[in-house]
Amino acid sequence: MITVYDKIVHKKLNGVDIVNIGITGSIACGKSTVSNYLRDKGYTIIDADILGHTALTDDEVREKLEKSFGLRIIVNNEISREKLGKLVFGNEENLKILNSVVHPYIRKQILQLQETHSDERLVFLDIALLFEAGFEDLVEKIIVVHVDEKMQLNRLMNRNSLSSEGAMNRIKSQMSSKDKSELGNYVINNSNTKEETYRQIDLILDELERGVIKNDECIRN
Repeated sequence: MITVYDKIVHKKLNGVDIVNIGITGSIACGKSTVSNYLRDKGYTIIDADILGHTALTDDEVREKLEKSFGLRIIVNNEISREKLGKLVFGNEENLKILNSVVHPYIRKQILQLQETHSDERLVFLDIALLFEAGFEDLVEKIIVVHVDEKMQLNRLMNRNSLSSEGAMNRIKSQMSSKDKSELGNYVINNSNTKEETYRQIDLILDELERGVIKNDECIRN
């Protein structure tokens, strides 16, 4: 058998071996369902979306975004996520500018949190843009949460009260769920019941906790 430590270049922080597992997936594919289940089981979840929210309150980030987009993104002396979103979704150039400012901040925060949790066997990183941001080097294994595009579109329209066009613009701003699935070590099909999703998570956890990867194959359900 091949242990997870034979297959990855694992990290040592404070002399302790840890394995960082990325959780990713395109918008509205259900990453939060996976992360919440893992959190309920007692695992640490480093949530890049929360860090992204925090980034908008950072003085240096705010200064750079104001310089790029002007005061039109400011409401009540704060950066408006709604106004910023309207500027970047569907506008590739503006999205690149936003990411070039926010992603370095998120990376720095993730590294600090990884050190904080360096005494834990498994640490999970919930990062929607893991591939797009080039954050693969922060993790050793990647779980991709997948649904087909039709279900993804319907979920996003209902969840965010968006038109079909508005929802599709957001979906197209990220790598497709299909492409992400081809890059993951594990793929969770989140198209069915929560119980079925939980079953798939438990299968992955069993392998990770035992430190056994079967020929480094993906679990594809």
